Amino acid sequence: RQYSVSSFECKGCPNVCEINRVKIEGEEGHLFYGGRCEKYDVKKKKTSSLLGESPEATAIPDLFAFRDEMLWKEHLKLQSEVRSQKSEVRTKIGVPYIFYFHEYLPFWTTLLWELGFDVKVSPKTNRQTVNLGLESILSETCFPVKVAYGHIKYLLNEGVDALFLPSFINLNTEDESLERGFACPYTQTIPYVSQVAFKGVKILRPVVNLKLGKKFMLDELSKAFKSFGISKNRIKNAIAAAELAQENFNKAISEKGKEVLNSNPKSLTPNPVIVIVGRSYNSSDKGMNLDIPKKLADLNVLAIPMDFLPLNDHNLDAEWPNMYWRAGQRILKAARVVNENPNLYPVYIGNFACGPDSFILKYFKKELRGKPFLHIEIDEHSADAGAITRCEAFLDSIQSVNRSIGQSVNRKNKKSPSPIHPFTHSPLKKRTIYIPRMSDHAFALAAAFERCGVGAEVLPESDKETIETGKMHVSGKECYPCAVTTGDMLKRVLSPDFREEESAFFMPSGSGPCRFGQYNVFHRLTLDDLGYSDVPIFSPNQDAEFYKDLGIVGKDFTLWSWKGIIAVELLTKCLHETRPYEEEKGSADFLYQDYLKKTYSSLKGADGKVEDILEAVRRDFENLPRYKERKPLIGIIGEIFVRSNKFSNEDLVRKIEALGGAAWLAPVEEWIYYVNYIATQKALLKKDWSAIMNTLLTAFFQKKIEHRYAGYFKGFLKTLKEPETKEILRKASPYLHRSFEGETILSIGKAVDLIEKGASGIINAMPFGCMPGTIVTALMQGLNRDFGVPGINIPFDGTESPTTGIQLEAFMHQAKEYSSKSIKER
Repeated sequence: RQYSVSSFECKGCPNVCEINRVKIEGEEGHLFYGGRCEKYDVKKKKTSSLLGESPEATAIPDLFAFRDEMLWKEHLKLQSEVRSQKSEVRTKIGVPYIFYFHEYLPFWTTLLWELGFDVKVSPKTNRQTVNLGLESILSETCFPVKVAYGHIKYLLNEGVDALFLPSFINLNTEDESLERGFACPYTQTIPYVSQVAFKGVKILRPVVNLKLGKKFMLDELSKAFKSFGISKNRIKNAIAAAELAQENFNKAISEKGKEVLNSNPKSLTPNPVIVIVGRSYNSSDKGMNLDIPKKLADLNVLAIPMDFLPLNDHNLDAEWPNMYWRAGQRILKAARVVNENPNLYPVYIGNFACGPDSFILKYFKKELRGKPFLHIEIDEHSADAGAITRCEAFLDSIQSVNRSIGQSVNRKNKKSPSPIHPFTHSPLKKRTIYIPRMSDHAFALAAAFERCGVGAEVLPESDKETIETGKMHVSGKECYPCAVTTGDMLKRVLSPDFREEESAFFMPSGSGPCRFGQYNVFHRLTLDDLGYSDVPIFSPNQDAEFYKDLGIVGKDFTLWSWKGIIAVELLTKCLHETRPYEEEKGSADFLYQDYLKKTYSSLKGADGKVEDILEAVRRDFENLPRYKERKPLIGIIGEIFVRSNKFSNEDLVRKIEALGGAAWLAPVEEWIYYVNYIATQKALLKKDWSAIMNTLLTAFFQKKIEHRYAGYFKGFLKTLKEPETKEILRKASPYLHRSFEGETILSIGKAVDLIEKGASGIINAMPFGCMPGTIVTALMQGLNRDFGVPGINIPFDGTESPTTGIQLEAFMHQAKEYSSKSIKER
C-alpha cells in the first residue's frame, strides 16, 4: 500500500527528538518512531511477556527517582535558601554533572555553597548536552567523556565565572583495606584536557586522593581557592558541613536498599529483580542509560541501583588483590551480592571503548559463576528500541534458566578460586621462563635470568600467527598489546615441545590506572581455561615492591638486567642514528644484530665485560660510511609496548626512514626511572625509611651505570642525553599534574623535550583505544598550539590500513617543511 513519511522536532523536553511520522493509505492515524519516550507512541495496553498481565497490576517503586531526589536534595535546599536572601553578589561556580559528582554531589555542592559561591550545576544529561559534547571533543573516546564536554560547554554558555573540576585520583579512604581505588584515566584527566579544549577558562582543579586523608584534602582545596582569599579554617568548617550532607545521602540510599532487599521481593513483583550495574554516571543517569529502569518498570520488573546493595559487606583482597579501579571493586562486589541472592539478576550498563570494562567484564562473569546477565553498551547512537528488545529477551532467558536449574539454587557458599597463582612458591630454577619480546631489551632480562641460574628464553618476534592466536582468546575490547602477548604466550603453550611442568612466563604487573596491570590476570585466566593452571606467571609489580619481587630470582638479577637494558638501548640509538645515513644498505642492521648477540652472550656468561663490547660498538658504527645530508628528526612517544614492538607498530621507525626522516625513539629505561620516582614518593608518604633507602640506592647505582656506559658514546650519539624523571614531569606540568600516574605524563614531557632538542615532528604511537594514548592525543593539540611542531597520533590494532601510510606521508611532508623553515630561521 502507498505510504508517506514526514518528520518534525519534538520540543517537549531538552532531548529535542526527531519524530518520524508515517501515514499508510487506508489506515487511521499515524505511526510514530524516533522518540526517546512514549509521547507519540500508539497507545496500547502493555502486557508483561512474563506474566500476561498489565503493569498497573502492581506498583513498581522508582528507586532511581528516589536516588536522584536524595542526591540533589541538599544542593536544591541550599540554592533556595541562598537565592532567597539576595544579600550579596556571589562568584558563580559551575559544577558539571559528570563522573563522580553522581556519587558525591552533596559533598561538593555543600562545600561550595558554604564557602560563599553561587553554585550552578549542569542539568541531567539530555540530547542537547550530548550534541554540545560532540562539538567539543579533542579525541575519540568513550561516551561519558563526550557527555562531560557537553556539560562543561553548557556551563560556559551559561556564563559561569569558573569551573569546579577536581581530578579524582583515589576514591578509597584511609579506612579501606585496598590501598588503590583509582578513577579511570579519563576521569582523572578531565580538568587538564578541558583546559586544552576550552582555552582561557578558569578551572579550579584540586587533586582528590581520599587515601591521603583530610589534611591532603584541606591543602588541595586551599590551593584551589587561594585566588578567592578563603582561609583554611573556613574551608575546614565547610568540609565538616559537606561531610554531613554526604553522610545523609549515603545513609538514605543504604536504608532504602535494606528496606527493598529485606522485604519479600515477590510482594513488589513476582518477576526477578534487576540490579542495574555500572558506574553511577552510566547506570543512574537516565540520559546515559536510555532510561532502562523505567522501561523495566513498564515490563513489571523492579530495577535497583547498584549502590543500594550492601557492597561494603564484601572483601575482594584475597581473590582480586590488584583490582585497582574503584568502579571495578564495587562492580565485583555487586556481582557477589547478586550471586548470593537467587532473585537478583544484573543488567550491566557500559559504554563502547570503556577501557576498564574490557577486563572487568571477564572478572564479573567469573564472579557470577554461571548466573546470566545482560551487558548493554551505550553511546550517542544507541536507540531505545534495541534496548527494550534486549531487556525483554533477557527476562525471557532468566525464566528459561530458572525452569531448567531451579530458582532455589544458592551460590553463597561456592567460593571462587583466586585468579592469581603466586609465582613465588614455585621452584624457579627448575623451569624455563619465557619472556615476551616487546623489544630487544628482552634479551637483557633473559641474560640476567640465566646468570642467576634460571633458564630463560625470549619468545620469537610476533607475527600474523601471533595476532590470529591472540584474537581467538580475547573479546576484542582489551588493549592490543594484551592480544599480542596472549598470542605469543599461547603459541608457545600450544607448540608440540611445550613442557608445562618445566615452563613459566614473565609478565610484569602494574598498579594502575591504565589496563597494563591486568594483563597478567588475563593471562592467568586464559591459561586456566585451557587447562594449564600449573604453569606459573612471574608478575613483579612495578610499584614500591618491584625490586623486592625481582629479588626472588637472585640478588644480582636487578644489576645485570639493568646493565643489559642500558647496553641494548645504546645499541638501538646507534642503529637509529646511523641507518638513515648509511651508504651501504643493511650495514647498520648487520652491526646491530652482531653486537646484540655479543651483548647477550657477555651478560649471561662469566666475563660480563659489557664495557669492552660498547667500545667496539662505538668504533664500528662511527666508521660506517655515511651520507652527510640532514634529515628531519622525528620523535616517537606513546605507549611503551607499541612504540617499541616492531610488529605492533608496523615497523614505524623504518617507515619514517623510508620517507626521508630519522627517528628518536623514547627509551625503555625512562619507565624504570619513573617507577623508582613513584615508589620513592609513596614510601615518603608512608614514612617507610627502609623502602626509601632501598629505592634511592637502586636508582643511584642505575644512574651510575648509565653514565658510565653512556660515556663511551659522548661526541658520537646526538640522541644520547635523556632527561631525568623530575625534568620530564616539569616539562609536562603545563599540561598535566604529576598526581596522574602512568605513561601519559612521560609522553607529554618527552614530547616537549624532543621539541626543545630539535625534533621536526612528534608521533604518538599507541594501541587502538588506549586510554593514556587517547589522553595524549587530546593534549597534543595543546602542544601543537604552543610550539607549532607537526604532530600525529597513530593507533595500531593489528590491521594494516592504507590510510595510516597516507597520513604518515602527509605528516613527513609537514615535518620536512618545518625542518627547512627552522634551518632558515637559525
